[in-house]
Amino acid sequence: MVEVRGVDLPDLFSSCVLALFSLLVDRRTVREAEVRSAEIAGDTEEEQLFFLLREAFLLFAAHRFLVRNAHVTILGKQVTLTVRGEPLDTSRHPVHREIKAVTAHAMAVERAPEGFLARFLVDV
Repeated sequence: MVEVRGVDLPDLFSSCVLALFSLLVDRRTVREAEVRSAEIAGDTEEEQLFFLLREAFLLFAAHRFLVRNAHVTILGKQVTLTVRGEPLDTSRHPVHREIKAVTAHAMAVERAPEGFLARFLVDV
């Protein structure tokens, strides 16, 4: 279970993407050499977060791309993710653990006094 906080929804979602990649590698070793983007849509905040994390994880699982920084914008049900990073280089990026998937089980997005809180599970 991963718990993440943010001042608003875009900040929260960006921080969730960064938390996901921090489980994989030391993000400080990742250069901001390339930009990738993705768009998703979801009816609820939990759906938006789930689809966003699934799309972000696909960058690594299918394309071996690591994220150093992430920026999210939200317009209604549309969420746009823009990330900066680089392809995996095993000589510089030792992978900490294998993640099989991001799951929707127990996913939560809540308003908190200081902003927003999200919880999500990854299948390792």
